[in-house]
Amino acid sequence: MSTVLKVLAGLVVLIVAAVVVVVLNLDKGIKTAVETLGPKYTQAEVTLNKVDLSLKSGKGTLSGLVVGNPVGFKTGQAFSLGEISVQVDTSTVTKPVIVIQQIRIMAPEMTYESGKNGSNIDQLQKNVTAAAGSSHNATDSATEVEGEGVKLIIKDLLVSGGKIHYSNALLGDKTIDVALPEIRLTDIGEKSGGATSAEVVKEVLAAINKKAGSAIANSPAIDDLKKQLQSQLKEKADKVVGDKLKGLFNRE
Repeated sequence: MSTVLKVLAGLVVLIVAAVVVVVLNLDKGIKTAVETLGPKYTQAEVTLNKVDLSLKSGKGTLSGLVVGNPVGFKTGQAFSLGEISVQVDTSTVTKPVIVIQQIRIMAPEMTYESGKNGSNIDQLQKNVTAAAGSSHNATDSATEVEGEGVKLIIKDLLVSGGKIHYSNALLGDKTIDVALPEIRLTDIGEKSGGATSAEVVKEVLAAINKKAGSAIANSPAIDDLKKQLQSQLKEKADKVVGDKLKGLFNRE
């Protein structure tokens, strides 16, 4: 899977995780749940500006969801979302399989920062995986216990208007911006009669790899990104060679 594809997959997976938290806390303080459980799983600051959800209709919107970066990264945040709209089948909320009719993710923006030991997105995913594994042994969180046996079906998931901001030490304070193609996934967990959170993640990754891979790989923005990086590398290399030559001829 290409780097950009991994970024997109990471974005969708993290968003789905946030929506799962919302669904499992329909009758509780959603904003508090997201801002409390988010940092626990990501090891980064998570803030949610506004939640507007009707328990009766199952329709709702989440605005201003921002996930910061793990320790060791310099960019301001990993991703931010303009708005997420959710439609939950409320008749299934108390059942073993919760049906989410649709998830609409509008104008997501992700900053992919490449570091010496991997990217910020890689680290976030590692943090989430580690936290999810340890949560099986935790007994002090009622929310986690309640969610252990829950399965999900996501009928329709749409990501549109997204952007990636690529950051690398070679670029200095600049970023390279890449527009994301529209991504649509349907019937996640449908065939199996419901999917666990881990199975949702696996299915989302597989679907993105199949449906979005060629679109991203063929994007003109990717060629632009490669050219800009090659240019930056050449400039750095020329400078290093120039400095060494100066040092050679300036020797007494």
